[in-house]
Amino acid sequence: MFKFIAFDMDGTLTPSKGKMDSEMVELFKQLLAKYQVAIISWGKYELFQMQVLPHLGTDEKLLSHLYVCPTCSTAMYLYKAGEWQKQYSLDLSKEEREHIVAVLNDAIDTLWLRPERLWWEMIEDRITQITISTLGQEAPIEEKHKYDPDFSKRKKIRDYMLPNLAWFNVLVAWSTSIDITREGVDKAYGIRKLMEVSWVGLNEIIFVGDAVFPGGNDYPPLEIGVTTKRVFTIEDTKEYIRSLIV
Repeated sequence: MFKFIAFDMDGTLTPSKGKMDSEMVELFKQLLAKYQVAIISWGKYELFQMQVLPHLGTDEKLLSHLYVCPTCSTAMYLYKAGEWQKQYSLDLSKEEREHIVAVLNDAIDTLWLRPERLWWEMIEDRITQITISTLGQEAPIEEKHKYDPDFSKRKKIRDYMLPNLAWFNVLVAWSTSIDITREGVDKAYGIRKLMEVSWVGLNEIIFVGDAVFPGGNDYPPLEIGVTTKRVFTIEDTKEYIRSLIV
């Protein structure tokens, strides 16, 4: 019944900031042969270039079925004329980004949630989005899994920040992250943009992600009526893809 399959990336298709494994690559190619597919991730475009795109080959027919939506769909890239081309980018102003960073730092310190050890920088300015990685952007995957498995620490940070970020979306992402974009720009916004460029209806799309809960960055598609499938591991995603390509 679905014509368009949209995915989260980290924790759904790949490990956090890790490469798509060989089994997932083959399943994903088979999926691209049958469906239009999108990846909507908190990650910046450069992470797509490392985690996914180089592993899918250069078959233009397959790649033309893939829609790449980095930083919670604040941008979109399509494969045209042998290269990935940016379709739009919703940049935050310098003043907006500085305000968000100040609110983030206040929340971390007030709630006594600044970790003793950081693996590189905690806050990343992605121009279209501010992302906080509470253990640092290069934290080992095993440390990320241990930090906040029930999302409670990051939900506390999010709730503290909300009154001071009234014109922004503040969403809990996978593992250790919180994403902040301009109000109204989230994965539901990305779904609407996909509908515009693909001519697919809302009831023909399914979104697959791991953070499908109120305040999670995979929750907005569900709120606008998109059929949504929550997965808990990458293996869950593989099993679901297998069910689509039989």
